[in-house]
Amino acid sequence: MLIFFLAGMVFVLVIIIFSRTLWVPSGMIERLSKKKWFQNHWLSGGYLFGINALYFGTTIFLLYLLMFTDIPYLHLVLMLLATIVSIFTWNAFSTAWTGSFKNRLKMALTGSSFYLILALIIVIQWVSVKPLYPNEDTLMRALGWMLGFFVSAIAFSICFIFIAFLGKRSARV
Repeated sequence: MLIFFLAGMVFVLVIIIFSRTLWVPSGMIERLSKKKWFQNHWLSGGYLFGINALYFGTTIFLLYLLMFTDIPYLHLVLMLLATIVSIFTWNAFSTAWTGSFKNRLKMALTGSSFYLILALIIVIQWVSVKPLYPNEDTLMRALGWMLGFFVSAIAFSICFIFIAFLGKRSARV
């Protein structure tokens, strides 16, 4: 498990380093950048919040469906694909949106706050882990909450970095 975690971290760092060379569908960028509502940092951040929630919900639902199959390691492939799709979406949003750095920070914080809220909910659940019956070992449940916190905190950080710092900026201040 540690090897997968470290490989994932290296994969994400490589994508961040080479984010300028990532393929982005130009049609999607043109359509988004021409929308007047998309240039408003609050509306585009809210739209990104909804996209992140949709991706997360879809991934959780597909992981739930995978519980009923006996195919090993398919859940890892699904999570890798969800990560790749999310990173391409964040890159497309970052490329399509133009505005001042201050407004870009607002949009990035609004859009990535889904993962921040999720991380806070997970921390509350993690801290309040109690045994369901006498003498139950809660270690595995606590480790699950801890892993969920790390995943959502990393997703928040990467989404925020992609949107706030790796996009194009306009001449407006």
